[in-house]
Amino acid sequence: MPPILARGRDASVYALDEHTVLRHYERRDVPEDEVNVMRYARALGYPVPEVKDVSGPDMVLERVDGPTMQEALESDPAQLDRNIRLLAALHERLHEIAAPPGLAAVGEGDALLHLDLHPKNVLLSAKGPYVIDWANARRGHWADDVAQTIVVFWSALADPAFADREAIVHHVVEAFLAAFDRDVVRAHLPAAIARRVADANVTDAERAVTRRGRI
Repeated sequence: MPPILARGRDASVYALDEHTVLRHYERRDVPEDEVNVMRYARALGYPVPEVKDVSGPDMVLERVDGPTMQEALESDPAQLDRNIRLLAALHERLHEIAAPPGLAAVGEGDALLHLDLHPKNVLLSAKGPYVIDWANARRGHWADDVAQTIVVFWSALADPAFADREAIVHHVVEAFLAAFDRDVVRAHLPAAIARRVADANVTDAERAVTRRGRI
């Protein structure tokens, strides 16, 4: 295989050349909806890497060089609030887009949702941020997406090596929520928790902290 750039719970990314990367799913073919949504959102001006080719479990994508937002936060914690505001802005910009016809729904609403839009899935390039990993994209209410990001933030509470995790996660959640209507997000939180708990890629420790989460 080519040099690996990133390894996720469901797929890994390999460098093909200076212009392209290969996203390889470990246990399934590339979801058709993922490809369609990426092309759809990109055509409407949302920052998504270009899909070059798809075959079975492999998707060839435009290469976007730069750290993930998570890596940037770890290397320079002083930029935390700035990056969380950027993440909220990416949510708001995405939810202005109506979901494409035929995309499965997670509830009422017609907004395009990513449902995994957190710092590990934002690349910070010299040209600006790019959003990656669209396999969970669905149609629904904007608050479904915001609530899903919050439950992903809570997963950090399951990492015993993460110093001061309670205070940091609380700060991140509050900074992120400041951009949205808290009561509306709270109403969509139970469904987000249920989706997270049902995710086969989530650990038992992450499920436990997710079930205890509150805003």
